[in-house]
Formats: sequence, structure tokens, C-alpha cells
Amino acid sequence: MKIRTFCICLLLAGKATAQTTAPATDSMPARPLTSIAIDSSFYDFGTVKQGTLVKRTFRFANTGADSLLITDVKVTCGCTVPDWPKQPVPPGGKGEIKVEFNTANKEARQLRILRVVANTNPAETLLQMGGDIRVVKKKKPKAKN
Repeated sequence: MKIRTFCICLLLAGKATAQTTAPATDSMPARPLTSIAIDSSFYDFGTVKQGTLVKRTFRFANTGADSLLITDVKVTCGCTVPDWPKQPVPPGGKGEIKVEFNTANKEARQLRILRVVANTNPAETLLQMGGDIRVVKKKKPKAKN
């Protein structure tokens, strides 16, 4: 009986604490959510020579009822450089995310993932570009006899 009473007291104490704790709030006001439609979220650049600068433009449309604001496009390395509209895209509006991938010092199969951060649900939309990088071997000069 004492154990049961003790457990009930613990349960009630936990509820009382939870009710008095204020939820954490962001210092930034919440933006209205919208939606994005991308023409193609994957780009296969095929096989290229090492050192090639691969360029791709991903086209998108704001398919929601509020303005679309892309706040960041995250990449995993400095070899991939994105450029995106910094101004809000109105409902029904269109835009482009331009990407350059420098294949210098890369070889074999490569996959680059870009995370587009915007006021959408989910907050990140993935873009991918991949292909094979061929290393061109230098020809050795022929030995003179």
C-alpha cells in the first residue's frame, strides 16, 4: 500500500511540474508554411573528366498559399556551390537554384546532396546530383632507342 501511494505521489508531482513549465519559444517569429515543387530533384551528370565544372539549374515553383523563403541551401563540401533567390517567391511564383560542382580531385562515382531549407513542411527538401568522374591518365613519353 505504501509503495502504491508513493508511486501515485510521484506521478502527481510530475504532472504538476509539467504544467508549470513554460514551453521553449523561438526568438524568431514563425513564418507561414508553404510548399515547393521542384522540376527534378535528381540530376545525373553522366561521366565527366576529372576537373570538369558540372553546372545544373534546378527549377521550382511555390505551390502554396504563402510566400516561399529559402533561407539556406546546405552542402557537404566546398566543391559544391549553390546560388538561390534570397527574396521571397510569391504563391504561384517560380525560381531557380543554380549549382556548380567542381570535380577537381574527385574520382569514381560521386553523389552530392543539397538540403534546401525553407518555410515548408518538411523544412528541408533534398536535391541530388551524381555521376562518374573519370581520371585522365597522362601518357608517358616513349623511350628513345
